[in-house]
This record gives sequence, structure tokens and C-alpha cells, in this order.
Amino acid sequence: MPTSLHPAARLLPLLLLAACATAAAKPPAEQPDNLLNDTFTLQAGLMLSSNQTNIRYDSAAGTVGTVINGENDLALPSHKLTGMGELMFRVHKRHTIRLSDYYLPLDRRATTLLTQTVNFGNSTYNIGDEVSSELQVRMLGLAYTYSFIQNDRLELGASLGFNVIGLSASLSVPARLVAEYDEVSTPVPLAGLEGTVRMSSRFYLEARFQDVHVHINDVQGSLEVYQGNLLYRLSPNVTFGLGYNGYSVDADIESTGNAGHFALKSGGPQLFVRVGL
Repeated sequence: MPTSLHPAARLLPLLLLAACATAAAKPPAEQPDNLLNDTFTLQAGLMLSSNQTNIRYDSAAGTVGTVINGENDLALPSHKLTGMGELMFRVHKRHTIRLSDYYLPLDRRATTLLTQTVNFGNSTYNIGDEVSSELQVRMLGLAYTYSFIQNDRLELGASLGFNVIGLSASLSVPARLVAEYDEVSTPVPLAGLEGTVRMSSRFYLEARFQDVHVHINDVQGSLEVYQGNLLYRLSPNVTFGLGYNGYSVDADIESTGNAGHFALKSGGPQLFVRVGL
């Protein structure tokens, strides 16, 4: 089911267009150090994510469950510190491969009193029940990029790859010995654009955007991944970055006995360090 594009993601095409506009400009004075020439990088960063979550888990008999807002109904934290790492290999001047993973994933848990009756899986949770909930999100990404523009000032390319998304959710009332748990994991193919522009000898601007709307087996939905960063090249091997990173997942799961809906928008400012060769 398609989702509306996050406002921050709408800025990324503009950043890429700005990068293209500089392609014909006179490049900065030639220097031995240029981030666009790195053949290997290792990046680690932290992101303060802001999250919006909706979950529905149907019963095994097919009874449609209650749509729950994770932050409002279950008191899951709307903000969470997460961490993402990335490896980049430039196998040729125009060909790169990236592997990314959230080493601090978006795991949240909370305990609260229900203000509405909730049907979740095969269980019913009543108004006033003290409910303990937990939601875990795992995401691993692999992408190949071909740079159709690559020079000392600008790199602009198209990417293909996939993300493996793992979701698990649990809801329990210990006082009544009632508990439900559900999990799903699926690979999702992605296509997109990315670009990096060299603003000066030390400052760079980069943007990436990938998305897909697919129907794979019993899962139908969409995934959007986006980020925009300002980079400062401290030395030939060390670069610092400040920017915005986020993703949006919207999935309808139609498998018999394990149907439901999951929607998550997560994004926020990020700070990272990148070591390269």
C-alpha cells in the first residue's frame, strides 16, 4: 500500500538537481585528496529517530484485528537513538557496492494501561489492562551503484539493490497470562538515485533516495529509504558528516493465519564519521 513521501525525502531530488547544475562549473583546484576517489570506506553514525507506527494483527480465523498506534495506544517511545554502519567498495571508477546495517536497531518496549479494547492476534485486550508491548525492527541493505557522471567535482549514479527487513511485535497482559507474538522477515528490492558534489576542497554534499512498491508472495507494500548529508573532509582518511536519514515502511501481510498490517515512518538527524582509503 503506497505511503506519502516524507517531507525530508522531497528535498533529495532538489539536492541532486543542484549537484547536476554544478557539473559544468569549473572544478576546485586539483588536490591529491578527494572524497570522490575513495576506493573503500567504513562509516559509523548515530541518529535520533522520530517514529510513527501503526500495527494490525488478525486472528488465525481471519477476524480483522484492531489498528493500534504504537506511540499513542501502547506508549512506545516516539524518539529513539539508533546507529547505522556502512561499508563501501569502489570496484571500478564508476561501480560501487554498499552494505549497510543498523547496529543499534529500532527496538522499543513499554508498559501502559489500555484506553480501548484491542483485538491482537487471537487475544482480546480490555480497557484498563496493563499491557506490556515490544516492537523490534531490523534492516540490512545491499546496493550496487553505477555512476553515469563521475569527475573531480561530481558523482551521480543509479542504484539497484535490496533491503532485508525483519519485524517482530509482542503484546501481553501478565496479570491475565495473555500474550501474542508475531514476526515477519522479507527481502525487498530497491532502485534509486544518489549523488555527491564537491563544494570545496573540504566540503561535500551528498543525497540518496531509493524506493519500491511491490507484491512479493504474501506481502504487499512499499519501502522508501532516503538521506541527505553535509560532509567535512578533515584529512585524507577521515570525514565527518551531519545530515538527515530516514525510511518509511508500509506492508500488508496476507498469509493465512498470519495476516495483518504494519506501517512505520522513522527519520531524524544523524551524525557520523567515515574512514576511507
